[in-house]
Amino acid sequence: MTAATALAGAVVALDLLWGLFVGSTGHLAYGLVDEPAHLATCAIALLALAAVTAAGPPRRFAVAALISSVAIDVDHIPGILGSHALAGTLPRPYSHSLVFVSALIVVGCISRRRDVSQISLGLAFGVSAHLLRDLATGPGIPLLWPLSSNVLTVPYAFFAACLTLAVLAVAVKRGTRLVPRLGLGIGLSAICLGAVAIPAHATPARDAVGVYLPDAEWNPSVIDQYAGTVGRQPAIVSLYTDWSEPIFRPVALEAITARGAVPMVTWEPWRNWSEGVSLASIAAGAEDAYVAASASQAAAWGGPIFLRFGHEMNGGWYPWGVEARNSPATYRAAWRHVVEIFRAQGATNVRWVWTPYIEGDRQRPFRRYYPGDRWVDWAGFDGFNWGSKFLSFAKLFQRSYTTMVRMTKKPLIVAETGSVEYGGSKPEWIRRALDRALPRYKHIRALVWWDGVHKEKGTDIRIDTSPESFVAWSEALQAPRLDEGSEFLLTRPAWLRKSQRKHRHHRHRKRGRP
Repeated sequence: MTAATALAGAVVALDLLWGLFVGSTGHLAYGLVDEPAHLATCAIALLALAAVTAAGPPRRFAVAALISSVAIDVDHIPGILGSHALAGTLPRPYSHSLVFVSALIVVGCISRRRDVSQISLGLAFGVSAHLLRDLATGPGIPLLWPLSSNVLTVPYAFFAACLTLAVLAVAVKRGTRLVPRLGLGIGLSAICLGAVAIPAHATPARDAVGVYLPDAEWNPSVIDQYAGTVGRQPAIVSLYTDWSEPIFRPVALEAITARGAVPMVTWEPWRNWSEGVSLASIAAGAEDAYVAASASQAAAWGGPIFLRFGHEMNGGWYPWGVEARNSPATYRAAWRHVVEIFRAQGATNVRWVWTPYIEGDRQRPFRRYYPGDRWVDWAGFDGFNWGSKFLSFAKLFQRSYTTMVRMTKKPLIVAETGSVEYGGSKPEWIRRALDRALPRYKHIRALVWWDGVHKEKGTDIRIDTSPESFVAWSEALQAPRLDEGSEFLLTRPAWLRKSQRKHRHHRHRKRGRP
């Protein structure tokens, strides 16, 4: 019993540890946490099986179960090496399914050799224990493949309850009076903590994917050409405007929404794309007439708009960023003032999107620029693989994602991203970004590829810089979890609704209200 309790506590502690550091599946480093947890899970299941059976499982059965509970993850190796033959667009290989377990059970049942039967059934037991934990951690598994490619999950609380039942089964068998109460209490407390602390693993990651297409604002047929070639409509279409022209063109907005997408307007505070508009003057009200007119346009149009004001403010390449010595306080004041005007004009159809550039090692910190949850609907970041060092999607965004989820519970968006072709494999970069990395970031609900050529850098980061890259993008987009559109983007995620209810309840209690 003490061993079962300790093992259960270890499993939950390992899951909690990796959850706090935002882990991933399919990477070698993950195995240092993942495989011991799988092994311990299977050991707990074997102890419970021994407790509820008269003689307990045969030694061959137990050894085979322990080995298979870890060895099943060998099917991740092709993906780590760059081949997706065993997984396609799914986050875990096809062999992580009941078809593999069923085959092992069939072999065990029809074999006339006792040792072969025990080993085969033990392998099935170990793989089943592995799949149970995989259902509750990470992006889920294709449990019913090949009948269905849907990725299934269960709440981590369900997995924790299974561990608890296994521990209790051992306790009942051996007699609770022989169990040190302190050890039992610690183990069960750890299980309960995990059930509460790791809800992020319980829901499969789903994302909306959008694109910036040059000239789409003036020629909507570009959107149709893109959708026809990649096989999927974009969920977001990005537009850019400065402060020398009206912020919204109703014709462009209507063309985008008619295609089932949400327009995302990046509103850059400079005139003629060269002369910066002072953030201090915006905060002081000197630009109120233009801002109010823009808000009235948005309210009159009435459709959903994502609006990014003053993006990448933590970088040194825009006049509203650190280049112009704008302090975080000045930026926050300007942002809040603009939002206040839009709200006063009744532009409630506007969703405010705050996106700094990704932070590096002691470079471009963005926390102090955040206006606050009251003033933001979506948060996120921009980040590109420019090729000076060929960095994967996970390498680019890991640090910023960890910082962001500690700052806010708002849904996150990768508002601009892309990769160069040289320095590494761009097709592999795309596949790993959409198939492997993105599912682990639960709070990221949207990604937008910047399909253009960066003029200043002279860098081509379009999707189709090679036929192989275009095929990788098109194939990755066919994953069912990426089939989300405007309805998904305009619905508050469950964790945010829960967080807001708690905030309102706490605020009412402070005011003495029920």
